[in-house]
Amino acid sequence: MKKLLQIIILTLITACGSTKNATNLIADEKFELCSEIRYNRLVTEVGPNEGKLIYKQNIHSLLENSLIQEKYLTEISKNGYAELLKKASRKEIKPDFFEKLKSDLGFDPYLLFPTNSHLSCYGYLFEQLNVLDKSSWQYEFCLAHNKFEAYGNLKTDSQYLINALNKIPEDKFQLIMYRKLFLDLIYTNLN
Repeated sequence: MKKLLQIIILTLITACGSTKNATNLIADEKFELCSEIRYNRLVTEVGPNEGKLIYKQNIHSLLENSLIQEKYLTEISKNGYAELLKKASRKEIKPDFFEKLKSDLGFDPYLLFPTNSHLSCYGYLFEQLNVLDKSSWQYEFCLAHNKFEAYGNLKTDSQYLINALNKIPEDKFQLIMYRKLFLDLIYTNLN
């Protein structure tokens, strides 16, 4: 009887965990889809149209790679990004870095870094799809980011922004879709 009770409890715990994991996977998938749809719409509207589509579609990765090559970003982690945000605020990223990026790309990608575009996809998951609730890390992230916008004066070293960054689990932060918002801020604040 004791063994049967242990098996039932273990099954319930496992079932609850896998439901949460399924919800996280659905949220990731829907967030990525929302983000890609919004971004693809932007890519088609921003010139130049010829020969630069692959650059435009991967602009966040290209910016991140350039930041790594120039040693502004030392690692793709929350700690690495926290340091990058501080460097950006202290103006340690030189303006010629952005000029070189523009020159290498052959166009100015400023409009491809829309601040808060990706943030609206969280609202989509909460309000329209009802995939997430107030217990999710995404909800906590949105609250922290809203505080950054309200009180942080949009400075990249704002403790509110660092707090928002820390709400993202490290394994999720490895997905570029969750880093795009920070890359948008860095490009638009410094350029």
